[in-house]
Amino acid sequence: MKANLLIRGRAIFDSISEKPYQGYVAIGGNRIIAAGKGEPPSGLSTKQTKTIEAGNKLVMPGFHDSHTHLVLAGMYKKYVNLGAARSEQEASEMLMEYEKANPTEGWLYGFNWYHVFWNSKNLPTKKSLDRLFPDRPVFLVNAEAHGAWVNSKALELTGVSKKTPDPFGGKVGRLDNGEPSGFLYESAVGYVAPYCLSFSYDQERSYVKAFMKRAAALGITALVDVQPYFSVNMGNLDSYLSMEQNGELTLRIHAAPDLFGDLDRAAEAAAKCSGSMVRADLLKQFVDGVFTTHTALMLEDYSDAPGNRGIELCELDRIETAVMEAHKRELSVKLHALGDRAIRFALDCYEKAIAVYGENSSRHAIEHVELADVNDIKRFGALGIIPSVQPEHIGLMPTWDGEEYRYVLGEERAGRTWPLKSLLQSAGVLALGSDCPVVDNNPFFGIHRGLTRLHDDGLPEGGWNPTEKLSLPELIKGYTHGSAYGVKRENELGTLEAGKLADLIIIDRNLFEVLPEEIRQAKVILTVVDGKIVHEVK
Repeated sequence: MKANLLIRGRAIFDSISEKPYQGYVAIGGNRIIAAGKGEPPSGLSTKQTKTIEAGNKLVMPGFHDSHTHLVLAGMYKKYVNLGAARSEQEASEMLMEYEKANPTEGWLYGFNWYHVFWNSKNLPTKKSLDRLFPDRPVFLVNAEAHGAWVNSKALELTGVSKKTPDPFGGKVGRLDNGEPSGFLYESAVGYVAPYCLSFSYDQERSYVKAFMKRAAALGITALVDVQPYFSVNMGNLDSYLSMEQNGELTLRIHAAPDLFGDLDRAAEAAAKCSGSMVRADLLKQFVDGVFTTHTALMLEDYSDAPGNRGIELCELDRIETAVMEAHKRELSVKLHALGDRAIRFALDCYEKAIAVYGENSSRHAIEHVELADVNDIKRFGALGIIPSVQPEHIGLMPTWDGEEYRYVLGEERAGRTWPLKSLLQSAGVLALGSDCPVVDNNPFFGIHRGLTRLHDDGLPEGGWNPTEKLSLPELIKGYTHGSAYGVKRENELGTLEAGKLADLIIIDRNLFEVLPEEIRQAKVILTVVDGKIVHEVK
């Protein structure tokens, strides 16, 4: 086969070697037909071959984000970002100004508000929203996506009242008179989510397209779509398949719907999704929440809340049973687990499933893995469990002085968080991602953060828990080969080798030759997905 696209350069990083080399990548159709060091073989190209001389710009496999909330992230691209607000009133007014400039109908959406960044640090109430939006329902997701701020109209439409009980694993914020305050905590978001997060095909398609446009510019060519969000699956497999059939997809989607769904239907869906752009043999569920709201499950008390070791977000027995059934069907499970007790529980579930049904093609993962006991870290490799981690979370708080983990966990435990190097040494692989829209899905941000472990203020000196820093080759491999391995596609994706699907990017600089702080400024100038150019900077 002749090449229709040939890329030559002095900095080819194939995600196999430890450093870039001078070489080439040749693409024919949707496959890499040849790749290697030195000059391409004669006769590989024709007059019709598009040839790109990359020079010292980095050529590498496309980024594969192992943890994205696709539809939610697409909504984030279309609606107001409230992250800059420093008060409840300012956030409310930002929503009003955005709506004036971008008028809509029905529910009003917003994202990324965070009371921790507000001057008062108090949780918001419906009152400020009611003054500005008395007649339209409002749904505003916080920065961690583990809580929502709503107004009275939203509560009225969804039937949440003074008599509504707190659900298992969640809490309805209350005013002094017992009425809902407008803040919904963890699983209580599920009272409202089915009403405001159920979309038509056209709506969902618009969110996916909004996400894909940005993803192509960032060099993201594949992702895992973790869909469960408090009583709803955000992402319709039929919509994705329709977009695949119509040639509308510019990235590969690996859907991970609810572990608590119908597993026989999930197995049927996995078999149905046999194309190269949409796969669906993954399942996702939450074991715990997050540290800052004391919903992550801990082996020892929170430092700022004696006697509190976290809140179960769902029945753990139910998770164990579902993991067993998923493993039996050779479906791969991804369990959200931040706290050390949650991580131990998740490993126990996987270990039991393997003991009962034996090893099979399933590749189970634990998502986030922020604080793990040293003995449990060793179990990842022993059991073949994939750590799916998001380095940019290390800098979720902009300053070291304001780092909440130091207060809720205490300095000693905070100093053991995000054990990325130890996890890689144990498991032999890391699947890297972003958790977009919780943080930006710019892969260069995650690479820089994993390399330096610094906050935006450049502290702490030397990095947070610096022995757990990853090298640049380790980070790029985690964002390419590691994530492909996590979805059982390492034979198709994640490296630049002959026979692989043609997903690759060119970056405007050689990341191996610049200072770490320059990595955050890197730009993708060419993105190829399935052999087609989907983004190009002339």
